[in-house]
Amino acid sequence: MTAQVQPPKEQSDSVVRPGSLTFNTVITKLKAGQQIFSNTVTDPDLEAAKEACEGQDFMWIEMQHSTLTWRESQQLIKVIAEAGSIPFLRVPSANVGDILKACDAGALGVVVPMVESVEEARNSVLYSKYPIGNRESPNTKPWGRRSSGRNQAASLWGKGYVTNANNNILVMIQIESPAGVGMIDRILNEVEGIDIVMVASNDFGLFGGDRDGSPTYNAREKTVREAVLAHGKILAGPSSWQNRPGYMLFQGPKSAKSSGYEKV
Repeated sequence: MTAQVQPPKEQSDSVVRPGSLTFNTVITKLKAGQQIFSNTVTDPDLEAAKEACEGQDFMWIEMQHSTLTWRESQQLIKVIAEAGSIPFLRVPSANVGDILKACDAGALGVVVPMVESVEEARNSVLYSKYPIGNRESPNTKPWGRRSSGRNQAASLWGKGYVTNANNNILVMIQIESPAGVGMIDRILNEVEGIDIVMVASNDFGLFGGDRDGSPTYNAREKTVREAVLAHGKILAGPSSWQNRPGYMLFQGPKSAKSSGYEKV
């Protein structure tokens, strides 16, 4: 029998005030100035996923480049939460169906790839966040267009989930192409609610036709890095970049040495 996630004691009240709970420990660690590391899951093997959680701040469930089904991903989220790690899920794109399923399944991090426009960035936030909820006790802003329904998330994170989902779900966008680089400052100026921006090192080079260390690659990385830090957002990258200035959250464990692709 699997252990049940125990909600904090303060969730015992019938109504939990919006913005009063933090059950996403990645947020707590980031506020404390800690770097954040992960493992990636592409296979539905629940025991393997549980073992991979050991020592990791969050788990990256891969649905852009895997054949995982939503049923399998929902089961992975449950196992990851019960193992004491935080489930992040990379959706295929910034669309309402995928983001809603990720949130309803209990993901506390929504990763959106290949963001190149204000609309894609805005949709990443809108579909991850509940609307106002109750005018007498409104949800944390920004308010979005996430509809309500029976879901696994509330059973994983407790009765305070609905009124505190907005302040616990982290929205991460990935900048991968020169087009995305060119839009990053405008995106961060115009879209409220983006928490993390990741330089996706592999496609960052493949779409630009260069590689990490080349002058053109480094210039684009600098553009993104400076914009992200200037806007007070969390800067993310591959875990091999953990010693680079400004980077706080990583895809990959702390022990990783490779940036994740062959330099061909």
